[in-house]
Amino acid sequence: MNLPRDTWQRLRAGNRLRCEQSVDRPIAAVFRCADARLTNETVFGQGPGALLDISTWGHTVDAGVLGSFEYAVECLEVPLIVVLGHDDCPAMTAALKAWEHTELPGGSMRRVVEHALLSVVRRGTIADSVQSVAAAHAVETGLALAQRSPILSSRVDNGTCGIVCATYVSTDRAVQVHATIGAVDESAVGLVEVV
Repeated sequence: MNLPRDTWQRLRAGNRLRCEQSVDRPIAAVFRCADARLTNETVFGQGPGALLDISTWGHTVDAGVLGSFEYAVECLEVPLIVVLGHDDCPAMTAALKAWEHTELPGGSMRRVVEHALLSVVRRGTIADSVQSVAAAHAVETGLALAQRSPILSSRVDNGTCGIVCATYVSTDRAVQVHATIGAVDESAVGLVEVV
């Protein structure tokens, strides 16, 4: 087991190395699950600072998350938001368990699982795997961002920001797009294209 002091020293050493490298403004904001083992930069092959990382367990959208995305698109002029789920997500595993066995966790984790279950119902998805639950929840989370923030929806409407709802496979990092919102894909006709 690592001691707090040893862990902090490791982080400080890594910080000193990073301070010597130049960091550009982010090109996208990625909303990932807090329990994802791979970093956004690893999944998308980007360098340090290229992606603004926002994370909560199970993609819980609250005022802090909305404020972070509004800051990204207004102040940093980030043109793309990616809601990124993953195939081995413990939150979506808990949701699938709740779906199959009517067994919900306690505390605040219960609300996260309930939101994931609502995503399955809203999408009309067959909840037969963690991947299907994660895909449905990524799409519903992307829609919730656009619906709950007038700033984000305005940017989506005027074409200066788009939202991609996707998941990735942890073993090979392959990303699968489940929906796009806004002017992300030139072939997309409407506001939301579900792939």
